[in-house]
Amino acid sequence: MIRWILAGFAGGLLSLTAIATEFRIDNTVYGVKSTAFLLSGKFYSMIGDNGETVEFDAETRTFTLISPALRLQTQIDADEIRKRVAQHRQFLSSTPNAPPDTFSFFAFNPKFELEFDAASGMLALQSNWIDYEIKTIPFADPAAAMYHDFCDWVCYLNFRLNPRSSQMLTRLEVNRLLREKQRFAVSVSESVYASGKQGRAKPTLRASSTHDLVRRLSDADRKRIEQAQEFKRTFPQVPFVDYQKRFAEKLEK
Repeated sequence: MIRWILAGFAGGLLSLTAIATEFRIDNTVYGVKSTAFLLSGKFYSMIGDNGETVEFDAETRTFTLISPALRLQTQIDADEIRKRVAQHRQFLSSTPNAPPDTFSFFAFNPKFELEFDAASGMLALQSNWIDYEIKTIPFADPAAAMYHDFCDWVCYLNFRLNPRSSQMLTRLEVNRLLREKQRFAVSVSESVYASGKQGRAKPTLRASSTHDLVRRLSDADRKRIEQAQEFKRTFPQVPFVDYQKRFAEKLEK
């Protein structure tokens, strides 16, 4: 399954101004190139020219996963994912024997030491489990609110697609801080310490990503979105479990 990683709509955010907003963001994450589009209040994330596409409808809070290779689609209720995360977070916080010294415990309620240099736009976040070095630029127009909300929802989607990887949930706190400071992350360096920073522990994972914001969609961009919309109209819809199974079978071939 494609891992949709980018560095929630609370209802009523789709104003006329927001609906008219459009942009494209070119992402390179873990060496994989993808593109995110916003058009007419909907987000589209695409891997390559013919890879899996994710459409997010903020009004219905629905993810649609579309596979041109399988000629199939499936839908995921975004609110249902968020409820699962909230329930698990509540369980951890209310369980006396829940171990606080684990990455999973931290991921569901991350806290960072923060340093921000306004002149350079560098934002540094540190903790015992994961560190971020983020280069940012100002981002304070209507598109910013929509983008940061979308990033939150993508964190929930990543957790649904990869439930064993609670690391995705730390991005919720990163998103909150970027939203608070009205910044856009143009590059992110991440160092993960799965067992914590004990002694001279080295990161168990290092990763970096870049994000390029383009303010106006081209004709080619619109054609890619139109193609995704056509796939959604014509491909049969199957339950998420069946979609996952078919996707995994294709990867194994």
